Amino acid sequence: MEKVIEVIKDNKLLVTGATVAVSAGILYKTISSKNQKPIFENDIVFVADFPGKNKDLPSYSPFVLKVISILEYCNIRYEIITSGNLGPNPRKTLPFIRYNDEFIYDSYFILEWISQKFKHVTPKMQQSIGSGSGSSSSEMDQAIDHITKRFIDQGFAYLSAYIRWVVPEYNEKIIPRILAGIENPIIRSLIHMTINPTSIRKYKSQVGNLSLDEVISVFKSDLNSLSNLLGSKTFIFGDHLSMADISLFSTLAQIYYVPIDTPIRSMLFEKQNLLNYIQNVKSLIFSDAKWELLKQ
Repeated sequence: MEKVIEVIKDNKLLVTGATVAVSAGILYKTISSKNQKPIFENDIVFVADFPGKNKDLPSYSPFVLKVISILEYCNIRYEIITSGNLGPNPRKTLPFIRYNDEFIYDSYFILEWISQKFKHVTPKMQQSIGSGSGSSSSEMDQAIDHITKRFIDQGFAYLSAYIRWVVPEYNEKIIPRILAGIENPIIRSLIHMTINPTSIRKYKSQVGNLSLDEVISVFKSDLNSLSNLLGSKTFIFGDHLSMADISLFSTLAQIYYVPIDTPIRSMLFEKQNLLNYIQNVKSLIFSDAKWELLKQ
């Protein structure tokens, strides 16, 4: 334990908000990997994620899963780093990526960077948005895609996280699953002790002064609206994937694939079109073998 305290002091680890995962990475790197300096191959996108292994899906963060999904879909070479060795992270949040000597932070700006850096592959993401570049229908659908994506990332995803991470009844079940991949018991115990209050502070700040019943009520309305928006279509815009689909899938996957019974999971399982949608997006982006490999 003295070693853990020393590491915390030396690295000035702040156990607030999303820094828990980043702090865990530094501890994991310092104690478990013996400070071996990693070698990052050129022309590969390295994605930072929680330390340890995932039991249920490729990442327990909808925002990290969003980045993984777009890289996989566009067939861009990438590797997930869970050791905390990826490089400087001044924002102390996930995800962030490293590409050669370049670092990009926040999933919104990461996706923008990908669309600029890999122009030869990302146009496939625009096939669903209108019939031609510059047409009024294309511009309108692009606007709807952008607004829908932002609504999911900045509203819907946080309501989902609040219910699963803040409410003790569900929090006590999901956190051990997330931490199970951390083999060092000292690190696992330390993170477990700090993650409850930090989760409460982070997600309460996103939902304001709403009570739990009010949060669930808003989530239900949002889920109904998303279900109605999708209707009987394969994807939000019909037959082709959009950026909004990446955001929605990455958020719903956290509820669907993590087997913790919550009110919002029950609500999701009542929406057959959304259940079909999750499978449609997953099967388009990931092979079964790749999905299982990313969980290891």
